[in-house]
Amino acid sequence: MEYKVSCLNDRKDLTTQVASLDDRSWPLFLQNGDAKSWSHFYDELSEYVLVLTQHDQVIAVGFTVPVVWDGKPENLPSSIENVLNNGLEVKRNNLEANTLIPIGALVDPASQGKGLSTKILIEMKKLALAMGLSSLVVPVRPTKKAQYPLQSIHEYATWKNSDGYLYDPWLRVHEKLGAEIINVVENTLEVTSSLEDWAQWTDMVFPTSGEYVVKGALSPVTVNTEKGIATYLDPNVWMLHPMQ
Repeated sequence: MEYKVSCLNDRKDLTTQVASLDDRSWPLFLQNGDAKSWSHFYDELSEYVLVLTQHDQVIAVGFTVPVVWDGKPENLPSSIENVLNNGLEVKRNNLEANTLIPIGALVDPASQGKGLSTKILIEMKKLALAMGLSSLVVPVRPTKKAQYPLQSIHEYATWKNSDGYLYDPWLRVHEKLGAEIINVVENTLEVTSSLEDWAQWTDMVFPTSGEYVVKGALSPVTVNTEKGIATYLDPNVWMLHPMQ
């Protein structure tokens, strides 16, 4: 599949298309999480947004953040917001990054099924190498985990197909590019808001306290009717890619 690769900083004319794909790719509740610095991909971090186009139509986008990391899994950023803050600190203080962390790899629905998810990861690795970075590490949001919200993310990350590869399609894409799992975390993004907001985002009602299965959520949403709020914690699987 032929495509052109640009960074958003050089193609500001594509911002509307990129933002549209960004909005359409996430459930409404995730768009209201605690990753408040995401908007900086459209200003300070735009040179790290990879845009794949065909005839000036955006077909895929990769949101990446150059950060400083000591290589220890236990010292990875604890949340998506922390990834962004690390990257912004590097940018604003002219620090020397050593690691690229992609936190979004989006493919337009009209272009899915053509291997673009693999291609966008390959382009991210090319970016890391071109920048002279030593690591490419990705907090992967497993695409099929939403079908198994009651299963532990730690257990789910170990599931394999009969061919020996990881069960989850998105984890498997990374695995086939040589990536390995180095950490599994239950919370990289938190969404806490009123029950009214959650009802609007999900078209559901939450009459009693407890855990609810919500479409698009990888784990249950915890409802507290006394406080009138619900909280969701989005899990991720950190995967380290080889740089050869």
